[in-house]
Amino acid sequence: MILVALLLGSLGIADLVRRRLPFSLAIWIATAAGVLVFLFAADGVGLDWWWTPVAAVAISGWLAATREDTGAHRAGYWAVGALAVAIVAAVVAGPSLGEPSGALVDWYSALPYPGLIAIPFTAAALTAGGLVFLFESSNVIVRLALRGERSSSPDAAVPVTAPVTLAPPRRWWRRTVAAPAQGPPPQFTELKGGRFIGPLERVFLLALVLTGQFTALAAVIAAKGIVRFPEISKDDTGGSKAEYFLVGSFASWALIVVVATLVTLVA
Repeated sequence: MILVALLLGSLGIADLVRRRLPFSLAIWIATAAGVLVFLFAADGVGLDWWWTPVAAVAISGWLAATREDTGAHRAGYWAVGALAVAIVAAVVAGPSLGEPSGALVDWYSALPYPGLIAIPFTAAALTAGGLVFLFESSNVIVRLALRGERSSSPDAAVPVTAPVTLAPPRRWWRRTVAAPAQGPPPQFTELKGGRFIGPLERVFLLALVLTGQFTALAAVIAAKGIVRFPEISKDDTGGSKAEYFLVGSFASWALIVVVATLVTLVA
């Protein structure tokens, strides 16, 4: 399970770095950042050295498959599927790796907080790695789900203007009025605030799940639906806003469930 924590954390760091470097070398710098984080953490928990090249391949493959500038999403689906298989394999093979030991484990044990005594190091590492993953990497997965649900991304949507019907030449013995021009069809524009609200929502909901505050969790989810209801009820795009809201919300909540389940298994 410590391997899962390191993988999620390094992927999260790589995606955060890539998001803030919008130029051609971003993918290489992001890969280097993710690999360095994995290398440092792997050395601190006593993993063998050869796990770092494996992680480098996984991080670079993830970043290449989930690039937004290609406009494709099938490669991203394969990357998400491969990540799911890797997590399951790491969970199954976890006991064979032994208990983590090293500088990071010693540092965690020496922290002067009595409340951490009941929390195993692996559970704390999974929580930290999961939180980092829920920031930008989860945004990547949610965007993949939304792009796959639509034929094209809202960011790439180009307004289509209906052709204007012109009146024939005007004659003195008759009056011809030009047909009114039809305006462009309603377009659905994706708000960029979701890139910030989504991660905050996931972190908040994960905290509620891990602390057992399920009543507050249900209240937050219900409040989200209430806040979105006026916007969805005025949907003029054939119900696409409601569908967009549901797909994005369920994809986001599914990732929270995955992280919370992993933490619960070792807590």
